[in-house]
Amino acid sequence: MTAALPLIMFITMLLFLRACLVTLGFYKEPILTAFQQYGDEVGFSPLFESFAWGGALAYLLFVVLAPSSFLILIGVFSFVLFVMLYWRIKDSILNHPGIFLRFPSWYREIVDRTSREERRKLSYMWLALPLRTRLLYNAQHEEFRKWVELVVLSVS
Repeated sequence: MTAALPLIMFITMLLFLRACLVTLGFYKEPILTAFQQYGDEVGFSPLFESFAWGGALAYLLFVVLAPSSFLILIGVFSFVLFVMLYWRIKDSILNHPGIFLRFPSWYREIVDRTSREERRKLSYMWLALPLRTRLLYNAQHEEFRKWVELVVLSVS
């Protein structure tokens, strides 16, 4: 178990970093990929995901600093309780978007300016971009806005 702990911590750190970058708007792929599906848009909360991975990382760091079998039992119990709580309040999260669904400003601009079909096409165009171009648009929000306007004009 102790040999796998550094690997688990590293993966948890990467997932926490990814969730923070999505919440701050510097990693656009998960949100744009969610636009691809037909029907209602899938609602997820990047802020909630950041808190979940941050809590998991804090727990793992605490287990490393103060190892105890009782602590591991509390962690497993807390995880099960957290999953049950999430499934219980999942519908409430979608009913109160102002509180729970915190997205970057570029997301709100896209949703306000485009239709559902345009967002789907935008998502597919995003995946067609080369990796280096996507990295550039992740880092530079103004260039991303220009690209979105060009794509929306071309699919209209």
